Amino acid sequence: MTMTVISDPDHPQYDQLTQVDDLDAATLWALQARARQQQKGLIASVANPIGRGFLADNGFESVGQTYVATLNIRDFSGEPVVPVADLDSDLQTELVLLLRDHYERTHRFNPPVANVDYDKWLFGHQDFDPEYSIVRLAKQHVVAAILVFKAGEDYELQWTFGDDVTTLHELWRDLLGILPVGSRLQAAFESTDVLAMSVYEMFNWHNTQPVQTTMIWRDAANNLRII
Repeated sequence: MTMTVISDPDHPQYDQLTQVDDLDAATLWALQARARQQQKGLIASVANPIGRGFLADNGFESVGQTYVATLNIRDFSGEPVVPVADLDSDLQTELVLLLRDHYERTHRFNPPVANVDYDKWLFGHQDFDPEYSIVRLAKQHVVAAILVFKAGEDYELQWTFGDDVTTLHELWRDLLGILPVGSRLQAAFESTDVLAMSVYEMFNWHNTQPVQTTMIWRDAANNLRII
C-alpha cells in the first residue's frame, strides 16, 4: 500500500499519518523507524475503534477528540457586535496575540514553533471573513472573539475564545443574529479546547462525521528542539 506522511513546518515534532484504516503493522513499524531516525513522533486522527486499538497496541496514546459538526442558521435576533473589519490596528494586533495564546494553550501536546505567523494565518488567509468574524470589546480590549472563514455559500469556524464562557456564549448568540438565514456554519471542535467545546455543547450542532480521536506516538519527538 502507499502510505502518505504529511509534515507540517509549524508543528515539526510529529508527522501526520493518513490512510490509517488501511495501515498494516509492517508499514507502521517502518514509519516509526524512519521517524525515530529523524527524531520525530507520529500523529494520526482515527474514528475506527479497531484502528484506535491497533495504534494503541503499537505505542500510540490518545490526546483528544475532534467533533466535526454543522450549525443551521435560523432567524435569530442578537445585539450589535463589532466586526473584525472595524477594528483599528492596535486591536487587530491584540486579537492576533490572543489567537496565538489560545492556539498554544490548546496545542500543548503538539506545540507549534515559536515563529508562527498568526497574522498571516488570520488576516492573510484568502477565505478570512472580517465582516462575520466578530469580537466583544470591554474597556477597549478584546474579551471574546469568533473568527470565521468563508466556505462557498456557507461559513467555517476557525477559532473562538474569550475571557470566560458566559461572555463567549453571549457573543455566539449575537453571531447567530447576523449570519444569513439559511446558511450553515461548519466547525471542528477539539476536546482540548474547553471554551470551544462549551459552544459545541451549548448550541444545536449536528455531527457530520464520526468523532475522530487524535493519537500520537512520541518516541523521539520530545527530543526535538523547537526554535
